[in-house]
Amino acid sequence: MKKYEIVYIIHPDLEGSTAKITEKVKASLEKSGGKVLNEESWGKKKLAYEIGKNAFGIYEFLLVEMEPASVKEIERTLRLSEEVVRSLVSHAEEIVESKREPKKAVKKTETKPKEATVKEGKETVKEEVKETKKTKAEKEKEEKERQKELDEKLQAIIGPDTES
Repeated sequence: MKKYEIVYIIHPDLEGSTAKITEKVKASLEKSGGKVLNEESWGKKKLAYEIGKNAFGIYEFLLVEMEPASVKEIERTLRLSEEVVRSLVSHAEEIVESKREPKKAVKKTETKPKEATVKEGKETVKEEVKETKKTKAEKEKEEKERQKELDEKLQAIIGPDTES
């Protein structure tokens, strides 16, 4: 027997009768020789696209163990059910812990200032090119100044405040 995941979407108007529909699906599973290992109700969710003029659907999940030959019968049952809008049956992937070593953190190295070479006659002069790094306080100060300038321009366009 293999493990399978079954996800199906129930019509949103049948929100009160999801338990009855799930029991119907589980009975079909047991009839074909499968057994339910886990059952989850994911609730009403918005669909990625409309299905039959419905923007929402009620998601149900079942983890089952059954023979591969009975998968077609379950798919057929879900497809013929009027309550089920869409369904998907897939192999359940086993979670395997790998014993690989965790990735090592990359150490950031500081870059030295770049040097530019300028030739003047026979002499070579090296000039350091420094990048200016602004502190957080300087950035905030510049942002406030820009905001103040924009406010002044807006005030000039609108005109002075007139109170009634």
